[in-house]
Amino acid sequence: MTEVSDEFARGQQAERERFAEYLEHFEKGSRDLAEKADSDESRVYQTTIANAMQAMRQAITGGFHWQDGWRK
Repeated sequence: MTEVSDEFARGQQAERERFAEYLEHFEKGSRDLAEKADSDESRVYQTTIANAMQAMRQAITGGFHWQDGWRK
């Protein structure tokens, strides 16, 4: 790799890490709201949001792919 390519790759990795932290923060917040929810509808909504944040975070960090279960 060239110096510019190395710098670009480091920048991309840093951006993925920052975004994963952002998603983790909102996942935790949604899980907290789900625990405190007054209705099943609210609990389901907040859990769905938390699960989506978790899946996106895992996809960004390389731990999840939406087609993994479909390929054989």
